[in-house]
Amino acid sequence: MNTNTLQGRQITIKKKSLLKFLSFTISLGYGAFIVYSLHFQFSIGSGDIGSYIFFFEVAGNTTESVVFSGDYAFRIAVFWLTNFFNIPVLDILGYIAFVISTTVFYLYLVNLRSEKYLIYLFPLLMMVFFTPNVQVLFSSGIRSGIAFTILLAAFINFNGFLRYLLLIFSCIIHLSMLPILALYVFFHFLNHRRVNSPILLSLFLLICGSFVIAYGSTLVHFVDIVAASSAYNIMIFYLGLLIAFTNKKVLKDPFGFISVGLILVYLSGLLIDASFIRYIGNSILLYFIFLIRRANSGTIQIFSIGYIPFFLLTLFYSVSNWT
Repeated sequence: MNTNTLQGRQITIKKKSLLKFLSFTISLGYGAFIVYSLHFQFSIGSGDIGSYIFFFEVAGNTTESVVFSGDYAFRIAVFWLTNFFNIPVLDILGYIAFVISTTVFYLYLVNLRSEKYLIYLFPLLMMVFFTPNVQVLFSSGIRSGIAFTILLAAFINFNGFLRYLLLIFSCIIHLSMLPILALYVFFHFLNHRRVNSPILLSLFLLICGSFVIAYGSTLVHFVDIVAASSAYNIMIFYLGLLIAFTNKKVLKDPFGFISVGLILVYLSGLLIDASFIRYIGNSILLYFIFLIRRANSGTIQIFSIGYIPFFLLTLFYSVSNWT
């Protein structure tokens, strides 16, 4: 190995190390923002933070209370951490939100394919992670946020038996991960070499399958209570069109397929008076993985331009609800 080659490799290693350090630093900043958002939501009585605090501090700080809650491991863990560190429940929830948001943000940054795609994707990445639907995954729905973080790590970093084990574990932590897992299995069925269904047939079957998943989810009782306005539903419909038709290969990628499926689950919920608003943030994040993995620069630019109105409108919608 000559000296120039060795020096080139050393420079590459140092460059990668620097990029990872910068990614980690930026991720910590995002985690700090999520903690601020959590405290802000608690102060104005928004999101699920208030109900968490009520259970832990008002309903009774005893493990016996967990028997009737349905999310045993999470609440027992919070009880134990609160007692062990002797700090308020709100701080414990803040630390958990910080860890899961930092982890997910870092996973996305380190999986960007090259400097070229970093230029295209970084502005979109910032819009995606500061979209209110994505923020609340980490700052409000703490338990579902933990489950989604495990599910995401399983998809990106693991293969084989360990991946499936983590996917099942994420569903155990929060049953709201079941539709995502169902869509993942459905994708592999439709794209099996013995089936290999064409795009139009896949889309039709996905629409039918999403309705079945939406209806089945109402029987498992993790459907959101608050329904969105007609204007908000139109925005979600616009987002669905943007995700489904910006790139024709979206249904041939598992993350694109699941993203479209979650939007269809939400729209199916409108037909049966059930709100699946929690899945919009999941859909956006999973589609972003598709952009990282398979999309070309043209697709990224088109989606970024189309995403700006959705980002600004949902941001305005959230701010107007705070005041």
